[in-house]
Amino acid sequence: MICLIYGSQIATIKTREKRLVNEFLDTPDEFNFVRLSGQEVTVQDIVEECRSLPLGYDKKVVIVEDAYFLTKPKPKVSIESLQDYDKLKKYLETNNPDTVLILAVTASSIDKSNEFYQAIIKQEDYREYALAEPTKDEYVTYVTQHFNQRLNSKITREAVDELIARVGNDLVSFQNNANKLVAYKNGETITYEDVCLLVTPPLEDNAFQIFNNLIRGKNREALSIYRDLKTQNVEVITLISMLANQFRLLNEVSYLAKKKYSDEEIAKELSLSSTRAKILHGNMRYISSDCINKTLEELYKLDYDIKSGSVDRFYMFELYLVNFRPY
Repeated sequence: MICLIYGSQIATIKTREKRLVNEFLDTPDEFNFVRLSGQEVTVQDIVEECRSLPLGYDKKVVIVEDAYFLTKPKPKVSIESLQDYDKLKKYLETNNPDTVLILAVTASSIDKSNEFYQAIIKQEDYREYALAEPTKDEYVTYVTQHFNQRLNSKITREAVDELIARVGNDLVSFQNNANKLVAYKNGETITYEDVCLLVTPPLEDNAFQIFNNLIRGKNREALSIYRDLKTQNVEVITLISMLANQFRLLNEVSYLAKKKYSDEEIAKELSLSSTRAKILHGNMRYISSDCINKTLEELYKLDYDIKSGSVDRFYMFELYLVNFRPY
């Protein structure tokens, strides 16, 4: 049997793998269960493992994670030149009935036109698990139930929304932060303030806050956010890149606004949230188009100077934040 699992969430892939292992094996051990990385072993090794008999058992399960040969385009991996794909295709066409081969891919989609997928789907006992992203409402329900039922804890709706905003769809990050919140509250209801205190917001949100403060002339606040990020070992080069992206985005918003686009139309055109589009549109009153272009040139030069090693990155970035003027 061959099973194919793919989705963008490692946690959900792992859960599906575990269910399949429990379905086919009563007691997994080193004689009937093998986990391999598709980027570290050749397909010849995978085929050999699948063809070897399970000692003392009726079934054997072989999980191949990072089965990159099912994706398009294929990532560059060190073992690519060693691969004998003809052996893999032959095995997929005539697989060992005593082995359950589970191919897992961390991606929202796979290449259904490639020869391996076409060989797999011709098998009678083939299974495919496409693990779709949950909708916003489904995710809110999942988060709430996770706290109430699995962690035996209560959480307010405002806290749920803020937690989702901070961890996104990263289930591993969510589960880690959920455990931290429950331990911190020790039986009490988890609130919005608790989430703000304990869960680190995405770096992009911090960069957006630095950007907003700079636009509004609040240099001290922007510097304070950066110094907090510095203690978390966030790289200056990363922040410069994110700031430049925000100014480029503001340029695009300015262009669309001049064409009489509404905030909702701008949000749709640039794939932004309506709130983010409204804030960016509002920022236009604080800075001119010429200043945006000038700022992008300054950020480019700062990035170049830091990468060339001619200046101290921490000192120069702080100096830039202190001296920034939106005019």
